[in-house]
Amino acid sequence: MAIRTYKVTLDSKNTIAPEPVFLRQGDKTGAVVIDASVTDNGSPVSLSGLSATFRANTADGKAVIADGNGFDMTNPSGGEFNYQVPNALSAVAGKITMAYFSFSDGSGSESTFNVPFVVEKTVDLTQGQAHDYITIIDGTMRTLQQKIDAMNADIQNVLNAYNRGDFYNKGETDSKDAATLNSAKSYADGKSADTLSSAKSYADTQDGKTLTSAKQYADSAGYVAPQNMQLIGGMGVVSKDYSPLTFWRQGHTVFLGGSDAAFPSSSGNVAFWNIPSGFRPTHEQKINIVAGDTVFHVMVIKFATDGKAYVNYNDNNSGNYSFGGISWHTSDPMP
Repeated sequence: MAIRTYKVTLDSKNTIAPEPVFLRQGDKTGAVVIDASVTDNGSPVSLSGLSATFRANTADGKAVIADGNGFDMTNPSGGEFNYQVPNALSAVAGKITMAYFSFSDGSGSESTFNVPFVVEKTVDLTQGQAHDYITIIDGTMRTLQQKIDAMNADIQNVLNAYNRGDFYNKGETDSKDAATLNSAKSYADGKSADTLSSAKSYADTQDGKTLTSAKQYADSAGYVAPQNMQLIGGMGVVSKDYSPLTFWRQGHTVFLGGSDAAFPSSSGNVAFWNIPSGFRPTHEQKINIVAGDTVFHVMVIKFATDGKAYVNYNDNNSGNYSFGGISWHTSDPMP
């Protein structure tokens, strides 16, 4: 049974997905399914007679996955198939940038753009707070066993006294009971205050730790849905044949996607996007983007910590550049 299914369009220009494909570390094969469509500039590509393979690196880059068994060709002539993501891909937590589909026949193979994956961490019972909790439970069980042992010893003493005839008469018992009750009340009054104070101190400390941990988890798991870029002063006219430039956030990672045309030729810093608060990079990042089919063109863009994105260099003002697979870390609060 699939826990999550992602609709992904694998176009000849770029990969179109509403978000990265998220896995949980240790997810079994088929827990996440990709419902894919292969297109060429929007038109379906026939997969009839082709062999499909999924190829990827794990998040740490130490293992290579090549899987041809998880495919269900639901409509080969229309370029549609379902793919069960393998368990091996979720072995290591982190971001996976090298993952794509390959289709081959006797003449050779062709591959898609990368599909972004994010493998989330699983709960670790070896961490400090889990260890503290287990230690508290163990200590409580030991204390309870000690009390039971003491009670059993008291019962045995009573039985021994009964067998020896060592009992008070009613008057002696009433007198002893009154003295015992007064002593017990005095002891309980003193200990109750100490116990309540200790319980309050412990609860205050644990509440602070829990709230801090909950905030850290909420920040790392937060998600902001994709939205279109608002470009500066007519920069980057979007062609109707391609997807608009979009950006979204998952935890502390910002992702870009889409295609854009008509960036002006430039050999200096030209700002083209005011990066909104909540998405600004922690560190400056430069990206080389290549466009073209027969003649290749290069554009260098810089995502700066001042909240702007710049064109550093562009040798072609009519090239169609794909922004798929670009991401950076942000320390901004969630918007």
